[in-house]
Amino acid sequence: MLRARSDEAKDVRRQALLSAALDEFFEKGFAATRMSDIAKRAKLSKGALYLYFDSKVALFEALIESLAMPNLQHMRQIMNGASSVEEALNGFQTFAPMLVRHTDLPRLLKVLVGDSHTFPDLVSRYRKDLIEQVLAMVTALLERAKSAGEIEVENPTLTARLVIAPLILSAVWQAVFNRRGEAEVDLETLFRIHGQLMLKALRPA
Repeated sequence: MLRARSDEAKDVRRQALLSAALDEFFEKGFAATRMSDIAKRAKLSKGALYLYFDSKVALFEALIESLAMPNLQHMRQIMNGASSVEEALNGFQTFAPMLVRHTDLPRLLKVLVGDSHTFPDLVSRYRKDLIEQVLAMVTALLERAKSAGEIEVENPTLTARLVIAPLILSAVWQAVFNRRGEAEVDLETLFRIHGQLMLKALRPA
């Protein structure tokens, strides 16, 4: 196997390894996957794999960064750029179905749930780098809306969990129950209904 010479070729090879790693983790679980399995799926040598990643943990950390960070930034733009809590929730309910259907975040979540007992440090990293970041954004949104008199909310921190709960549930459903497209959910309607219910519950009586 020839070594990648250009930066572009290196990026392509690195992405191929990440894709192969996620496929292996998803199908076999993190613990059962071997580095040689990943290299074989990526059609690269094991030596080439170690040029980019020195362990499965390093691969998984890179997956979290490559899959979560761009979407986290988009979520931040929705939460911080909205002029009202209603606009923010509308943006969230538009963005969430795309996350579930068209990104690999549900598969990444399934690996975490399935093998959480074998790599608690990675689960903690995922929670801190993604879940807690999203919760903090939503909490800040609710606190701003409360201060502006848009909503009445007793505990913004816990209410933020209710806001993102359908996203977590839908991601798990997609990765576990809908792998062959046999249990499709109308996500657009689901998140629209959820947004309506949240606004109804939060608006001042």
